[in-house]
Amino acid sequence: MRIEACDGTDVDDFVVVEDGEYRMRVGEVRPVEAAGGRAAWMLRMELVGGDLAGRTAVLDWLNFTDRGLRRVRMVLAALGFDVTTSIDVEPEELMGREAMVRIATQESRRESDGRLLRRSRVAYDGWEAICSEREGAGLLV
Repeated sequence: MRIEACDGTDVDDFVVVEDGEYRMRVGEVRPVEAAGGRAAWMLRMELVGGDLAGRTAVLDWLNFTDRGLRRVRMVLAALGFDVTTSIDVEPEELMGREAMVRIATQESRRESDGRLLRRSRVAYDGWEAICSEREGAGLLV
């Protein structure tokens, strides 16, 4: 196969779906050590339903820092955990849980060569619980 030097684009595009709100399920939770030795969990979110069902749409992070705990509680609540009291949660308990997740495309330039990078990101407050009213109203994508 011949590959021409000018073929292709100068964009690394990792966007799977357009900006919007989607029903997603936690497909993987990977505990990692963040800066300063703090704990963080990487969540791989899969689309539920439609032609792309099961496909990874976005990665999101839960950072267990003083600043990050408000968002951790928001995400856990959206996934069905009762965060009105203190709880112990293990990564595997998030697996398969679903929520409505709002994503937007973020563009940046790679420092090494200036190529444009396009990635989906979850908005800070982009997590909501799935409720039967939404499902009945046909608001799911």
